[in-house]
Amino acid sequence: MGNKRIKKNFDIPDPRDLVNTDDSIKFSFKFYDTSCKDFCLSRWGENYIALSLERLQDISRKKFCELGKGNSYHFHEVRWEQTTKKSGFPIKDANYLNAFQFSLAGINNQKARVFGAYANNTFYIIWFDLEHEIWPSFKKNT
Repeated sequence: MGNKRIKKNFDIPDPRDLVNTDDSIKFSFKFYDTSCKDFCLSRWGENYIALSLERLQDISRKKFCELGKGNSYHFHEVRWEQTTKKSGFPIKDANYLNAFQFSLAGINNQKARVFGAYANNTFYIIWFDLEHEIWPSFKKNT
C-alpha cells in the first residue's frame, strides 16, 4: 500500500495560532450539529437562549489567552475519554481541530457548557450542553 494523501477542505492550524493572538475570539457555526437535538440551543427556554447569547457576546470580547485564566469560564481542552462522547464530534472535519469547552455562567446553576473546536482564533460551536451531560462533573454547580 502506498501513501495516500487525504484532501481536506480546511487548513490545519499552526499550533502557535492557538495561543499567540491579540485578536478577540470569533464564533462560527460551520460545524454546528443540528442532528443532535439534545445539544441544540433551540431546545432551551427563551430566557436561557437570551442569556447564552449575552454570554457569547461577552466571550467574543476576550482573547484566547484570557479565557483560560482563572476559573470563571471553565475553558479547557476536551479529553474525550472522560466524556459521554468517546468518539468525539460527529462532524469529521471538526475532529481535526482542537476540541474545547467553556461554561455559560449564570445558566442552569452553572451547568451549561458549549463544546466546539478551535483554530485560527475561531471557536466553532458544535454543541450546547445545558445539563453538563457530555462531560459530567461530580462537583456541585459545575
